[in-house]
Amino acid sequence: MNTDPASDPTLTRCQRYRHVYGLPCYVHQETRRITLRAGDVGAVTVPEQLGRMVHSDLAGQYLLGPVIAHGSGRWTILVRPDDTHQLANDTDIFVALLRASATIVPDGGEILLPSPADERTGYRRWVVAPRDAFRPHISTVVQSIIICADRTAHHHYGFQKPDQPRDQP
Repeated sequence: MNTDPASDPTLTRCQRYRHVYGLPCYVHQETRRITLRAGDVGAVTVPEQLGRMVHSDLAGQYLLGPVIAHGSGRWTILVRPDDTHQLANDTDIFVALLRASATIVPDGGEILLPSPADERTGYRRWVVAPRDAFRPHISTVVQSIIICADRTAHHHYGFQKPDQPRDQP
């Protein structure tokens, strides 16, 4: 197998992720996917609709970091994982994330980063590509997820106010 990065776009991309964006990833030998093991970099995965709300919330706070969209309808938000163990062991946070269909990628879990092949098929792509090594703190992202999910849960679809139908166009 040729391991010259200049002749392999996947290796070239992986090196850029490592050296420019501080993502300690590698190319998985069997799948040729760019893989990152959760540890120094963490991730939280959410449904796309909730991801859009969290994206907007974090952007409004100037705290938006890298976000990956998957063909499965989920988004992965890359984070600084300082409190991962503490957050994962907090029952209230665990329940709130479970209700939101959000998951914290555990230490050692695989995070797949967009590769040239993924982008060609449209299966995995950057919603917000990394610009540098910045990633929001996991507690900031989890707080945003819980707040945004709570807003969604209390939204009255189809009504302006409780028991008052929306005006028809």
